[in-house]
Amino acid sequence: MPTKPATDPAQRKVALVLDAGGARSAYQVGALEVLLPELERRDLRPTVLIGTSAGALLSAALAGVAHLPADEQAQGLRTVLEGAVKKNVMRPIWRQAPEVLLRYASETVGLSGFRLRGFLGTQPLARTLGRSIDWDRVNENVESGLVSALAVTATAVRTGRVTLFAQTAPAAVGGPEALPALDEAHNRAYVPARLGVEHLLASSAIPVLFPSVRVREPAEAEGWYVDGATRRRNPLVPVLELGADAVVAVGTGSMRPPAADTTADQRPVDLGDGGATLLGAVMDDPLRQDVRRVRETNAMLADEEVATALAGYRERQGLAPLRPLPHVALAPERGDELADVAMEVYRANHGSLRGTAADPDLQMVHRLLGSDSPLQGELLSYLLFDTDFFDAAAALGKRDAEAWVAEHPDLWSV
Repeated sequence: MPTKPATDPAQRKVALVLDAGGARSAYQVGALEVLLPELERRDLRPTVLIGTSAGALLSAALAGVAHLPADEQAQGLRTVLEGAVKKNVMRPIWRQAPEVLLRYASETVGLSGFRLRGFLGTQPLARTLGRSIDWDRVNENVESGLVSALAVTATAVRTGRVTLFAQTAPAAVGGPEALPALDEAHNRAYVPARLGVEHLLASSAIPVLFPSVRVREPAEAEGWYVDGATRRRNPLVPVLELGADAVVAVGTGSMRPPAADTTADQRPVDLGDGGATLLGAVMDDPLRQDVRRVRETNAMLADEEVATALAGYRERQGLAPLRPLPHVALAPERGDELADVAMEVYRANHGSLRGTAADPDLQMVHRLLGSDSPLQGELLSYLLFDTDFFDAAAALGKRDAEAWVAEHPDLWSV
């Protein structure tokens, strides 16, 4: 992985990558309640913040509290999480059903001016992001260099371009000298921007479920965008492109693919199974594969003979040299853990008649997408904006982070 030479461990520029996950991002909050203080104990803190989808929301929230001690940063993230309950994220389905039907009907008869861009309205999320993130502090912390770069990933609808809207500190206080140029081979572009609610909404607009978002600023990148997870294939590459020396990456899927089970593959499937499989492919797999590539590169560079041959080859090709990338990489111990927790919380809080009467939306989604599917919990875990689910998912994140710290006394895997 090309980048500048590694610095002294005590002077490392640390990046934090928070990947996609919807409501599952509570796992990331729990992990950061452990990792942020651990970094601080080593006189380190993440200064490059890279987020995708729900991870973009948390990255912006963290930028707004970057001036605080680590434990207060973690508490700030927990406060943002606790405010992201369903009523503060999406409109009730029953309330928006007439509009959805009307928009859908208009398109079927060719009235393109009244398009349907998503089934679940996110107007409440826009209001929540406006009040729960201290945007003035975000700007101050970036301008002062406490955060050298804050980047959120979105996908341009028409071109499929992976777009990183990046707010960076001046170079004089640790910001990058310049953002990377357009990568035509990977259809990836950096766009300098003063980040706001519209960029976070765009990054987290899961296609079909949530409406695509029109980003108006900056003018050169104006257009319609959806969830950044839909096209990004290398979530760790921006770490190097933005000049970091080490990375903390927290995902919500699994660092291991599921065990082979041919009998499970023979069972009938439904719409919910297809949705869960699609979400897993775009939300989980890229981070797992990128971490694997980092570890393979680190292992090759640890072999002096291989490292010498590799350096010579890259020099002949006019490529930058490689170096090991110290990293922390966390995701649930088992890929289905968050799905199991989601089903438990759903049955306890939403499966009864009383729970259905209080909030019929999840019951409706549960039934429409196939309530007996073994993958139903996987799908619900992305949409279960419930404080009990948040607490349980955060506890798993905290457990895994504590296990990592115990197994890595120096914190980093190299």
